[in-house]
Amino acid sequence: MVDLALLAIGLGVLPLSSLLLYSFREWIAGHREIVWGGLVGVLAFLGLSHAMAHVLESKAFLFGGASEIATIAFLLVGLGLGGTAAWFVFEGPFIRTEPARIVWAATSFLALHSLGDGLVLGEGFAGGLLPNVRIDWVTLSATVAHRFVEGAIVLIPALAWTLKPRASILALSVSLVLIPAAFVPVALTNSIGLVAGVTATTALSTFFAAMEAAFVLLVLVRGFLPIANADRGTRWIAWTVIGFMGISFVHFLVE
Repeated sequence: MVDLALLAIGLGVLPLSSLLLYSFREWIAGHREIVWGGLVGVLAFLGLSHAMAHVLESKAFLFGGASEIATIAFLLVGLGLGGTAAWFVFEGPFIRTEPARIVWAATSFLALHSLGDGLVLGEGFAGGLLPNVRIDWVTLSATVAHRFVEGAIVLIPALAWTLKPRASILALSVSLVLIPAAFVPVALTNSIGLVAGVTATTALSTFFAAMEAAFVLLVLVRGFLPIANADRGTRWIAWTVIGFMGISFVHFLVE
């Protein structure tokens, strides 16, 4: 049986591999439309399409499908908290410089996304059942690419802010939240039973996905899109489409 701890540690650490981009920082700085346009497409898929697809897919299972009003209110709270958190990062009084705000926003996204990934991963191991985890070179390669790009979402703004590698490592380390999150479903099913534990895990992952969707919407509009469009060119639009299609293809291979 595939070990949950091994998978969680591997997935949690993978975004740190994006530190390799420090070797290409001059090229990255000289190709803003390509780099930032591509990141806009990736964020649009991960934080909007993928997250909201999870919310809509899981909506019917919240509250046992018995209360539409409670379900909608629950999801609205998640959306509201995500939007509020993004507003606080960009407009709050504590982060005063624009580069720092974008780095903090990207880091917060990575933390939210990793938290959700950990819950989904752990759910397959809950209840003592044999997990159906496919591991082959295609899935492995796609997973590495997926997590590398998620790390790049943090590292590219960090390079723009000229952060040193040590500071970037600290920012990327938020991805390690995936490791404890992966054990939450197992702990829940062991403590409150399989059905209740799976229900609670689904509610948590859906709530965080709703937060992520609202958070990323503001991050795109307030942070990444203005930088991608800073040169008033149009190439960033094409690269946004390429980034969206590329990360979609990666998910087609994994899911």
